[in-house]
Amino acid sequence: MDKLRAGVIGLRMGAAHARAYAANPQVDLVALCDKDEATLQRLAAETGAFFTTTEPEALIERDDLDIINVVTPDNFHAPLTIAAAEAGKHVLCEKPMAPTWDECVRMVQAADRANRKLMIGQSYRFTDRYVAVQRAVEAGEVGEVFYVDSEYWNNLEGVGGAGNWRNDPSIRHPFLGGCHALDLTRFIAGDVVEVSAYANHLAFEEQPTDDCIIAQLVFASGAIGRALVSSGCKCPARTTLAAYGTAGTVLEGQICRTSGKPKEEWAFEPLPLPPLPASIYGECEAFVQSILNDTLPPVDAHDNLNTMAACFAVVESAAQGGAPVKVAEYR
Repeated sequence: MDKLRAGVIGLRMGAAHARAYAANPQVDLVALCDKDEATLQRLAAETGAFFTTTEPEALIERDDLDIINVVTPDNFHAPLTIAAAEAGKHVLCEKPMAPTWDECVRMVQAADRANRKLMIGQSYRFTDRYVAVQRAVEAGEVGEVFYVDSEYWNNLEGVGGAGNWRNDPSIRHPFLGGCHALDLTRFIAGDVVEVSAYANHLAFEEQPTDDCIIAQLVFASGAIGRALVSSGCKCPARTTLAAYGTAGTVLEGQICRTSGKPKEEWAFEPLPLPPLPASIYGECEAFVQSILNDTLPPVDAHDNLNTMAACFAVVESAAQGGAPVKVAEYR
């Protein structure tokens, strides 16, 4: 086919997805869906999408779409993804996959039954500074990784979303919303097999669940690590990623290569950043190429099940005061 035809459901975060498709020469942005009519019309005029609706089902049922991006509150991810897959569409779903393990599994099963691709929007895997770390590790520049660390600091006070859904514990736990940190450790070290976690609730009164969670991670590779998520922090939003290996260390923006050097010569130097498009644009482009070339999406939902299983295990461990939880229990 010459061009893929795309639709986007949810135009808050989804506005970036719509713009990415509108700018992609291999895609026709056809359809947009949002509950807010003014947002719909404004983005349609900007991107050239000719079909707009406030009802997701009307977009999903269109027979001229190849791709649907689900960029809604988390509790709609599973039903809309399953419906889109059953309607024969490839789906790019925003992270986290869904609020429950059962929903995550059913999403993957629906895509498999329909023989459609399902990618999860872990956008940080398409961000230059994190890709630089991953590429340095993959190239062996720091040897074998024995420890990986990521922190996700993001104050969410006053940004509960429509109906305050982000502060509804039946829809989102902060660690699932902040799964960027754990997924970045997986980006470097692979699958997580065991976790133990601690949490407190001291900094974010409007949120009824723990607002700071720290997880200790054990990877199948033998590496260990840490992922931290805070939604009540009193600082600007920031994310960090570091990997420590047997031949050096790579931090965000810098690398220390030690192989063959005496200790007195060890020093950090700038880590070259790869020339990449803005993360959402790169994410959407990667999904498009996986469809056109019939290859596995770079954040395939089967793989992302380990991220979600580890996140659910973290929540369980924290509720038990740090008791170790085997991630395999969720497989």
